[in-house]
Amino acid sequence: MTCKNCSIKPVWQFTNQTKLCKNCFSDYFERKIFKAIRKYNMLPRDKIFTLKKDSSLNTAVLKKVIEKKFTVKFSPNPRFSSENLSQISEKIFSEILHGKFAKSNQNNQPLYSCSNKEIELYAKLNNIDGEKRKQDKKIQALFSKFMKKNQDLEINILRASEQLN
Repeated sequence: MTCKNCSIKPVWQFTNQTKLCKNCFSDYFERKIFKAIRKYNMLPRDKIFTLKKDSSLNTAVLKKVIEKKFTVKFSPNPRFSSENLSQISEKIFSEILHGKFAKSNQNNQPLYSCSNKEIELYAKLNNIDGEKRKQDKKIQALFSKFMKKNQDLEINILRASEQLN
């Protein structure tokens, strides 16, 4: 029961039972964000990422990761959102429940494929402080029931919404 890369005690386990230690998880998480930036062509020409200044954990984590390679500035009119996978899937699910459906714009969301759990673990491992996001209690109650059978529920909601657009 050790990390798949370095035989150290794991801190994260994927649904396929692969395990990662602290350093391997941090590397994986950062690569995941930079991969999203490349995949959705988010890299600004001036290589300066503008974010909304707030006290959220998402913003603090995103700032910390992006600053490893680029410049981050705060702006009242940010180009990038710190919404994550959990927020986006919750929003999509809520809209469907209310008979609405709007396309999610992953082109400005570097945390598009990062869940609350991943962000919170990365923050804990890297001593990053911030406020956890408020969740819709009704939807989270449904999600917790569904996630017992399908741990990849949030990513599956996102993929389904992409197919519908």
